[in-house]
Amino acid sequence: MIHIGATIKKLRKENNITQDALAKFLGVSYQSVSKWEREESYPDIMFLPAIASFFNVTTDLLLGVNTVDKENRIKDYEEKYRALMIKEDYMQASELMKEAIAEIPDNYSFLVYYMDALRLIYPYRDERALEFKDEVERAFSIVQDYCTNDRIRTHAKVVMCHYIQSLSNIENSGVDISEIEPILEEMPVMRNTRDFRAIMFYPMGSEKRNIACAKALSEILQLLGEIINRKASCILERDPDIIEAYLKFIETAMPDGDYGQSSYLVIFNYGYLGVIKHHNGDDEGALECFRKEAELAVKYEEMPDITTHTSYLVEGLEFNKATAFKGGYENIAYAIKEALEDGYDLSDEFRAKEEFRNIINLIK
Repeated sequence: MIHIGATIKKLRKENNITQDALAKFLGVSYQSVSKWEREESYPDIMFLPAIASFFNVTTDLLLGVNTVDKENRIKDYEEKYRALMIKEDYMQASELMKEAIAEIPDNYSFLVYYMDALRLIYPYRDERALEFKDEVERAFSIVQDYCTNDRIRTHAKVVMCHYIQSLSNIENSGVDISEIEPILEEMPVMRNTRDFRAIMFYPMGSEKRNIACAKALSEILQLLGEIINRKASCILERDPDIIEAYLKFIETAMPDGDYGQSSYLVIFNYGYLGVIKHHNGDDEGALECFRKEAELAVKYEEMPDITTHTSYLVEGLEFNKATAFKGGYENIAYAIKEALEDGYDLSDEFRAKEEFRNIINLIK
């Protein structure tokens, strides 16, 4: 990065651009540009994509980056970031991404990772989360303005919506949940997503079409489970048919019990169903649901990281447990044990039942 000033000066001269014109484009003073070119200071890392865009060059050219070294560094940063996020060390993860962005500013995924780490540093409803608002918005704007990868741009939108939602729950934050609406409007509807559209284009009966259909079904089942989960709080103590229908459907689609990315949803929905049955006076049914929940949680944690689906509708599709989303839980079995012990809304009499205690003990 020590030669970036000379590079900016060279590009500016070649394109007959004044320091003032570049400064106005970036929203800085011409004195700042002059200092960069004299290498008395360096541009903020967030300006690098804008400078590259202005001159229609890559940030690699600005920084003189070696491509092979760059790819290795990207992989190294991603592995360290994932490890920190699993440990829930969000502050360190954000610092790591600041370092990554400084070194590789045209990797827009790093900016999204940075946003995500920042939004998670402080717990739900913690007003200190407002401290990062300007920084998160700044990173979001850069991704939307300069990134050409729709997947990354959409990921940034999702993270931004999560952050707005979090801030809107803080008293007197000045942030309203309606601020997510213009962002949501720019995102594709379900029928225009990769997983659904892929099933349309490959030849009928081809292996690629079969796998595309398997991926789409797996994704739809997970989305359905997420929707049922979000609805669960509204249907407790009411008719459990909606959850039973979901579980019956997914068990029909995946009779081998290879639920893949829907595993955590199936597991937790058995728990929600158990709570509903208990509230409706069906303790035997509740015990059956909790037993199924505990057994599936233990089975899931015992699975190898890589498995291949065998159920007909998803046959051949590979599932990677190590990278799968698990509802924010590092270990589903332990999460279920905690829910059974004191998380679920159950009567003391029910919790004292020997059958219920035996179910909890299934999880070591």
